[in-house]
Amino acid sequence: MNYRVYGESGKPVIAFPTSQAHENLWEDFGMVDVLGEYIENGDIQLFALDSIDDDTFFREDGKRGAALKQYEKYLSFVANEFIPTVSGPQVGAPKALLTGCSMGAYHAANIYFRWPHLADSLIALSGVYSTNCFLDFDNHMSAKARENSPLEYLQKPIAPKKRDLYTSSRLVFCAGQGSGEEPMLADTVALGEVLGNQGINAWVDVWGNDATHDWPWWQQQIQYFLPEVLAA
Repeated sequence: MNYRVYGESGKPVIAFPTSQAHENLWEDFGMVDVLGEYIENGDIQLFALDSIDDDTFFREDGKRGAALKQYEKYLSFVANEFIPTVSGPQVGAPKALLTGCSMGAYHAANIYFRWPHLADSLIALSGVYSTNCFLDFDNHMSAKARENSPLEYLQKPIAPKKRDLYTSSRLVFCAGQGSGEEPMLADTVALGEVLGNQGINAWVDVWGNDATHDWPWWQQQIQYFLPEVLAA
């Protein structure tokens, strides 16, 4: 899988692209520039990942089972190979921060909640958090789809070890109330309620009616949340 690296040291920040996009996206849309100070100072090392959305959630044949099977392969690579490699095996190495915008927020959140030992921070901007948003299961969601839908699986009892990891992490979810944010706002608020019901602290921040589903707002949001997360 392709990826780009920015910086030589610091906390690993794993950035997932928006839907059907690739590893160049964060650079092309100014996210690398707005994080330049943190990269240059060695506060973070940014890893911008590719996606396989065209072969999974947006595959043209509409085969949902095949889409989820392929998505599991992507998740397995990211969780079992990529993140452990860039985070480093040495004692005391900083854990990763996972982030993304739009569908990238979904990927970041799903990987975090399934493998919380890999990261201690999450910044999810304008995400949706159920596979039903992409695959349209008409309320007949398969078991594999539920395993990849934080809004569904986080309502179930949580193992104590996972709960401890969740509660010790810094979790940020943000959505605006402007154009294009309607489903993302609904899922962000809903996820905040699910986490609250489980006793898991998360920063759920709803921005105003001018905050649209677009890069200028995500640039502002990552600049706002990152220093708060790093300082926590």
